[in-house]
Amino acid sequence: MIFCRVLGPIEVEIDGVVAELGGPVPRRLLAALAAGVGAPVSLSTLAEEVWDAELTAGVTNAIRVTVHRLRSALGPQERGRLESTPQGYRLALPTEATDGGLFEQGVERGTGELAAADPSGAVRTLESALALWRGRPWAELGESLHVSGRRARIVELRDVAVEELQAARLARGDTARAVAALSQSVIEAPYRERRWELLALGLYRSGRQAHALAELRRVRGLLCEELGTEPGPALRQLEQRMLVHDPSLLILPTPASAPTRSDEPPSADPESPPPAIPRPLTRLIGRTRELAQLGMELAASRLVTITGPAGVGKTRLAVEHAADRADARLVRLADIRSPEVITPAIAAAAGMTHTAGDPLAAIARVLADRQELLVLDNCEHLTDALAGVVLSLLARCPKLRILATSRGALGLDGEYVLTLAPLPVHGQGGTAVELLFDRVRAHRTGWTPTARDIDAAATICTVLDGLPLAIELAAARARSFGLVDMAALVHEGFDALGNPARGTVSPHDSLATAIAWSVDQLPDGERALLLRLWPFDGGFSWQAAAAVRPAGADGAVFAGLAALVDRSVLTADVSSGQVRYRLLETVRRYCRAIDPDRAATLRAHAEWARSFAAEQASLLTGPRYREAVHALAGELSNIRAGIAHDLGHAPAQALRTTAKLRYLWVAVGPVLEGRRLLRQALDACPDASVTDRAAAWIGVSVASNHAGDTDAALGAADAALALLDDENPAHDELLLDAHMRRCNALADTEAGERMRVAALAFQAACDRRDPPGFLRVAALWALAMVHFQDGSMAAVTETLTRAHDFAGACGFTSGQAITDLQLAWHVLADGQRDERGVEAGAHRALELLVRAVNTFEQQPNASDELGALYAGVFALALLGAPETAARLHAAVADHAERGGTDPGRYMRFAGRSLEDRVQRLLASLPLLGRDGPMAWAEMVALFTGAAGTLSTKP
Repeated sequence: MIFCRVLGPIEVEIDGVVAELGGPVPRRLLAALAAGVGAPVSLSTLAEEVWDAELTAGVTNAIRVTVHRLRSALGPQERGRLESTPQGYRLALPTEATDGGLFEQGVERGTGELAAADPSGAVRTLESALALWRGRPWAELGESLHVSGRRARIVELRDVAVEELQAARLARGDTARAVAALSQSVIEAPYRERRWELLALGLYRSGRQAHALAELRRVRGLLCEELGTEPGPALRQLEQRMLVHDPSLLILPTPASAPTRSDEPPSADPESPPPAIPRPLTRLIGRTRELAQLGMELAASRLVTITGPAGVGKTRLAVEHAADRADARLVRLADIRSPEVITPAIAAAAGMTHTAGDPLAAIARVLADRQELLVLDNCEHLTDALAGVVLSLLARCPKLRILATSRGALGLDGEYVLTLAPLPVHGQGGTAVELLFDRVRAHRTGWTPTARDIDAAATICTVLDGLPLAIELAAARARSFGLVDMAALVHEGFDALGNPARGTVSPHDSLATAIAWSVDQLPDGERALLLRLWPFDGGFSWQAAAAVRPAGADGAVFAGLAALVDRSVLTADVSSGQVRYRLLETVRRYCRAIDPDRAATLRAHAEWARSFAAEQASLLTGPRYREAVHALAGELSNIRAGIAHDLGHAPAQALRTTAKLRYLWVAVGPVLEGRRLLRQALDACPDASVTDRAAAWIGVSVASNHAGDTDAALGAADAALALLDDENPAHDELLLDAHMRRCNALADTEAGERMRVAALAFQAACDRRDPPGFLRVAALWALAMVHFQDGSMAAVTETLTRAHDFAGACGFTSGQAITDLQLAWHVLADGQRDERGVEAGAHRALELLVRAVNTFEQQPNASDELGALYAGVFALALLGAPETAARLHAAVADHAERGGTDPGRYMRFAGRSLEDRVQRLLASLPLLGRDGPMAWAEMVALFTGAAGTLSTKP
């Protein structure tokens, strides 16, 4: 889910996490598109707004690159919001996905029919709308025609909202707050006569008639002296009515109260109605948007239910909203077990000490003419019994509104469900961390977090899923341990958390109790399914859940998962089109602790992991490579857990799984982790089958080669060849794979004749068999290396061109990109210069490398894509872009170090002399300040954008 804030500095949330938009240029571009309010914004307008320049080819390319970076920042699910149109670009967002849209909707509601019919509702709606305002709209932009008109309109709308909020307060009798606010607002905008009119009216109704008349004379003097004009007719008429003491000035436009009944409590003083529900003493953090949305939805709907997982803050949000209202009544249902007690609890909250006959009918009589809000807290265990009560009250009491909190929706017609998500944690910040710091400061006067505290706080909040209850309990324990120690302890279990403070609104005395409240209410079948899901890390599909569910469990897996989602025990992400379920980490740990048969649960998870890995690994060398890599990358944490289990309980299975995944680690990384797992599996089962051990040694060779460890790569390839039988047809594919690994390892050295012998042996082995297409392509790569050693560039080009064509024909798309990368290095190694002194092959190499990178983006292969970008550094430097080359080199080096790969390994295929030239050129690049790590998408955009600019130069 996306939410864009423009009422102040631009900010975009994706699923509750603030997206990192980059520097000022991407932020200005996004602000300019957001100012279009869904309409296309032309390229010329973007050039003026963002770059303060006319539209040129260079600016057009810069717009394209920046749009690409913004799409990457929005993520795969939301990047489509930034649309390209014939007129330019547009940001396609629904009204409710922007604070500006919500603000305009709220002001329209609060100043429309609601203002006359329900002043209290208008107050709540306008307060919620104004709470969205954080500063100057589209703050990143100047005062161009594109934005100044829209900005002036929404600023005017805010001024109107400020004024009509006070008008609504006066209409409901809340004169004290209205006068206090108006006294300040006339100073902020002294020429807005509506503010003076309301201020004078409020003072008059407060019994301060002389003060009211003095304010009217003050505004008359201000307008005459500074503007040379008299006040408008509204102010003049108001002054005349005050002078004659018009009694209608003291009459509220709506009745102050409905006729009272004998069984309802006496009404409060209409001048300053006290809130019926006290506000918690601690500060509410991180819920401004949700609180505003709740106010708007309650103004529009008569039944609103706040749902979410245990400890997410449903009760706190409801109480925070209700504390602003004198008409709110709170019914706490957590301790009620019998449905028969529901109506007496509601009656007590409504102020009824006793009821005769049907208690529901008595409640309906009391509330029939009242405009009230009934807050039903913790409804999840009583939803069936509550359905009839809620429907009856809403039908009999037309002015009644009901706000419920529950782990799941009540399931009633007309119900609006507001799902509350955990507080976000992003990087070392986020509102979750802000909450933790706020609560720690309450116990430590003058405390300032250190750098270690900030890191620890992010860890604590991540482990605790950003759940406010858990964070507050951690803050309570931090008095004894400190945040750094808490970060280590919080992994151990719930006893590392403290107890809630007295007076808290939470109905639970610990996080474990809150989670148990959800789990213990589940039927046996759903509970059994839930307890099989805790080993999944990072989520799971319904197919995975079906694979691990216990034998004999009642009901279909779909129904079980749906029930767990409805009860907020599971979350379901449907944004990708394929649903993915996830347990919060806190729920996972609780389920692990109460699982009566952990060994069986872990065994079922490991069996699923190895089956899934085997199924997808079979696709890694064919046309469905991309699909398989994405599927495996999405389940990598689960596959790791499955392998770790099998290493201790079924090492032969661990070896088989790791061997099948030998090409996965170079595609998604980290490479060194893959090599470590392969070696652990080889050590764990020395008596495994020949094919499994040979496949694992090939995997070690692949990983070692990509890590730049040539000797280890060659040794592992030779170990695989020593195990395999050249005469056994069952060994054919592994044998050829091992030959390929040996050629790659030797090409990375000064092997000379040994490389030639290995390449020819590989080619001959292919000729005697019918190998898969990817191995035929690899044989051509080896042959091209021999041609390069012979000094025949024409033969190299011809051989690699054949390899590229054959890779495309057999669906080995990533092989096409690897071929382009190899040919680019061979072209760069040629080193001939044109009449301007530019290396003749640099432009051609750049074209090949752009094509390779674009292919790798579609067919993921992180290690080889870094190799293409590393070659791009050399090409850019040769073509006169040293600063861009330096930035790209720093980014490539950073990603390569994290992935454990050697991005320059293909360079050595073209000879050591080229490597020396590259190192000298890299040493001459300018030194740049460190701006922090560059995101992958930003790194790719930097290279392709620079290449596109250079390709347009003569």
